Amino acid sequence: MRGVPQAIRPGRPDRPRPPVPPGPGNSSVLDELSDAVFAQLPRSDQRIKGAQYVRGLIAVEGRKSVRNIASQVGGPELAQSLHHFIASSTWDWQPVSRALQRYADNELRFAAWVVRALPIPRKGRQAIGVWGVAPDVTVPVQWKLLPSREQAAACIVSATLGFDQSTIGPRPVVLDIPGVDLRPVFDRYMRAGAPLLSAVPPISPVTDEGSGRMFPAARLLQLNRMLRRPVEWTDPATGIMHRSLVAGVRVQWAGHSLLLLGLWDGAQPQPVQCWLTNLTATPLGVVLRLAKCTERVQQDLVSSASHVGTLDYEGRSSDGWHRHMTLAAAAHVAQVVAAARARVRPWSQCMASMERMDRSGAKVRNRTAR
Repeated sequence: MRGVPQAIRPGRPDRPRPPVPPGPGNSSVLDELSDAVFAQLPRSDQRIKGAQYVRGLIAVEGRKSVRNIASQVGGPELAQSLHHFIASSTWDWQPVSRALQRYADNELRFAAWVVRALPIPRKGRQAIGVWGVAPDVTVPVQWKLLPSREQAAACIVSATLGFDQSTIGPRPVVLDIPGVDLRPVFDRYMRAGAPLLSAVPPISPVTDEGSGRMFPAARLLQLNRMLRRPVEWTDPATGIMHRSLVAGVRVQWAGHSLLLLGLWDGAQPQPVQCWLTNLTATPLGVVLRLAKCTERVQQDLVSSASHVGTLDYEGRSSDGWHRHMTLAAAAHVAQVVAAARARVRPWSQCMASMERMDRSGAKVRNRTAR
């Protein structure tokens, strides 16, 4: 399988691109992003409001309500029109999301994609976030509400398999979505020849290619624990390097030949985590570090959610939720790109690194309306 990211391999991580020289089209990261992302909107007033909403998500401290956003970018009288723009306007969030993915990929050069589940307590549903993984950061580029369990696989495939691969080529997709039948997802990826890695429950039944017998995943790995070898990986929360034992076994699953990977913790006889992947020729250390990207995403989600309003949507409309989440992702990307150019860490210094970010409520430049 092609597409193992160089940034996941140890020793030679890529770096974000150098800062863009100042000029009329590059007065700030936020203006750049607005030009690239909101060009998809057909009307100038929609482009202005999109840029205002993202600017407000960044500038507001505390809860990112429409009222608070309006107070930062134009005054309380703007609240009603911004609410309409999110909750009941007609603009399509999907082209905006695709443009955001292209912009973020061009800036940060993603090595992999991670798809993680996100419960939505207010709506009583589950969502997925598609995150781009770069050497030093992760950012969301798309959010989707999952439909019924029977339709979830199609939603996951449509959210990832169609991504523009022109900048770097195919990159692995890493899944961590409990409770979803992933057999159709693996089937689509295998037919497309695209790299995929997914966490699976230890009790998942798999067929050992060597014996042809079926076992729970953790049990099969336990029987092959003599294959374990030490692998180093870095904890995304602490930055501490760990050395763990891993083993890989070739299995048949959902009609395909895959690699079952297990990770052991201490002296426990069975592995504590299991994954399935079609990266069967890839070194186990590379696969494990790729699998650990989901923990980086979780860490970045926890640290960033309050900064960009990921959990602050107040309405009940699914379309409104998608629009809010798309613009929250845009705010996240803007801050991470600005921090990467300034060589600082988001989120502690991200506000200072936004070039000429006007927190006093300055209007969006007239250039946005073109």
